[in-house]
Amino acid sequence: MSYLVLARKWRPLSFEDVIGQEHITNTLKKAIEKNRVAHAYVFTGTRGVGKTTTARILARALNCENGPTPNPCGVCESCKNIISGSSFDVLEIDGASNNKVDDIRDLRDNVSYSSMGGKFRVFVIDEVHMLTKQAFNALLKTLEEPPKSVIFIFATTEPYKIPETILSRCQRYDFRRISTGQILSRLEHICTSENISFDSKALVIIARKAEGSMRDALSLLDQVYSFCHDSLEEKEVRSVLGLVDSEIYSAIIDAIAKKDPAPVLASVQNILDQGFDLHEFIVGLEEHIRNLLFCRFPEMYESRRIDMPLDSEGRPDLYRTQSQLFSESDLLRMSEIVRKAEFDLKWSAFPRFLVEIMLLKLVNMDSSVSVEELITALKSSPSNTGPSPKIPSGNSTEEGQKKKDNRSIGIFPGNTQQAVSGQPPAKTVSSLPPHETKEEFSKEERAQLSPSALKELWPKFLDSLMQDRPNLCSFLSFATIVSATGSSLDLRFPYENQFQFNDVIRKERREEIEKKLENFAGAHIDLHITLEPENPSQKPGNFHHAFTAASPSLDDEIEREPIIKTVMELFDGELLT
Repeated sequence: MSYLVLARKWRPLSFEDVIGQEHITNTLKKAIEKNRVAHAYVFTGTRGVGKTTTARILARALNCENGPTPNPCGVCESCKNIISGSSFDVLEIDGASNNKVDDIRDLRDNVSYSSMGGKFRVFVIDEVHMLTKQAFNALLKTLEEPPKSVIFIFATTEPYKIPETILSRCQRYDFRRISTGQILSRLEHICTSENISFDSKALVIIARKAEGSMRDALSLLDQVYSFCHDSLEEKEVRSVLGLVDSEIYSAIIDAIAKKDPAPVLASVQNILDQGFDLHEFIVGLEEHIRNLLFCRFPEMYESRRIDMPLDSEGRPDLYRTQSQLFSESDLLRMSEIVRKAEFDLKWSAFPRFLVEIMLLKLVNMDSSVSVEELITALKSSPSNTGPSPKIPSGNSTEEGQKKKDNRSIGIFPGNTQQAVSGQPPAKTVSSLPPHETKEEFSKEERAQLSPSALKELWPKFLDSLMQDRPNLCSFLSFATIVSATGSSLDLRFPYENQFQFNDVIRKERREEIEKKLENFAGAHIDLHITLEPENPSQKPGNFHHAFTAASPSLDDEIEREPIIKTVMELFDGELLT
């Protein structure tokens, strides 16, 4: 077939044609002008940004009959041979298929031969990171002291895999991703030159889909033009590339703002009916939310420093109105929900349901409220000053405050049996003045349990603890109740259970037990834990005094390490010494 794809037809032939890499091409041009060309280069960067192309242009610039020159003529015999790939002085090697030590030895032997008419011999090794360790070692000496007029150019997408001994002997140039604007400008120039009519929004989609790669952009342009009839249209481009229409995303966002789940769930079925990939759908939704988020920042929007699609009139105002439906905090939370769904999608056995759950979370997401707004609302809502400001639904501030107050007030005399059996206390709480809070209660006004009720409460507390912290519950089950008062409980461990005793008297463990017991009983209860002496004539010591007097042990220091603490909490583990 005589057809030449656009990626090859429009491959740059001079330094000026290389898009988006001016920091490299200008350096190489000046190095040629000053006769300061290095003997080894490393070109790094993502795919399709011009690494191998720049290496070929450099080889032509050095071997041109008019050179070395930063502007090779392209018409001399040397330039023509390099362009066609038939030059004996420019050797391109695929590092992925020639990665063995024997291949490098052959290359090393080839280096010693003189040129075949050119001024320099240039060896271009593509994907050099694929070479084996032995192959790199075989190249070291030749690379450090190459023969005169021999230049090595290594191209790679993964420079971190190249040994430091190789990198230190080369000049490294990092090729950047090409911006969407530069790709779009180049695509418009190519389409005009090829007499291809196009819709600007269609080229924008191609430029953004290329993700910084000029070669990918030209390949996509070739693909979509083969599908389209006479011109490139946005709808046809989206169909070829498997991209969901932006109108679907706009409809979903509107439904989320209205808290209406029906259109959102219907959109999933519509996407599947049209054969779109759910991962592409989530990525598109992420991009849509990103555009809404940055529309909330005037300096970013007005300076056009964000990659924003155009509306029907050619202005990047497509999402500005829709972005006003949400605050910045709402959009950040939405982006986190979508991002997590994208991560979980690859592991899901039922991806459709995961996407539907993600969308329902977005629909039912409550509006964010700042701390300042919450404090202002609480300060301006006393019972005798009229209606209070409206707090966004879903935060349940008033209900949560009532529950917190009821829980902190605890159990009052006369309600002991109800509290022990799990029933709510009687409504004597409502007789308190409305302005009092739990901090204003004295110790005498705090609830107290009778000794018998406290003894009955302890096994029920252990049962509830078994659901949350089974390991801790098993340790506490070795202790027996020695005595109980209205606000304290004495526990004693047998002497043979020193390990369990030493664990529960640690400061962090003690505070955890007391806090859980207080939440369960609804009142503060002091715990006194002792160990049965080895000799019955000895007096068992109270752990409070022993703990405060002793300095932190090595076990406590180890357990306070953030990583160890996280692992122990995650797996409900214990520190063994």
